Amino acid sequence: MNESTIRQNEEFLRVLAPIRSPKAQRVTLIPVKTPPQPQGKVFYLRENNSLVLLANNLAALPPQKAYELWLIPTQGAPIPAGVFKPDAHGAATVVNPPLPPGTDAKEFAITVENEAGATTPTMPIVMMGTGE
Repeated sequence: MNESTIRQNEEFLRVLAPIRSPKAQRVTLIPVKTPPQPQGKVFYLRENNSLVLLANNLAALPPQKAYELWLIPTQGAPIPAGVFKPDAHGAATVVNPPLPPGTDAKEFAITVENEAGATTPTMPIVMMGTGE
């Protein structure tokens, strides 16, 4: 490697360091005077049948209603993946709901359902996302 390439690689590693470091402080910036938007992050490991949903800024729900997470498989009908209610700050989690083993996920979605949950999603879908 020539000296220029070495300097470029060193600069790349220096720029990448705070992004990769588990010690780095991570801050999400949002527009001022705008209410925070609901968001959720799903971590799914098909091989271990493990799933974690971390959500925040969720709206409070009427009595007898709850949010429900859905795993949308690459083939077949949506699979219920946990019913949950946000806390007073709009935060919620779902950890390792019962799921069929080895299911390939195409997408995940969240709907509002009765507290007991549903066997098929009730429209509208309030949040949805595909793999990153």
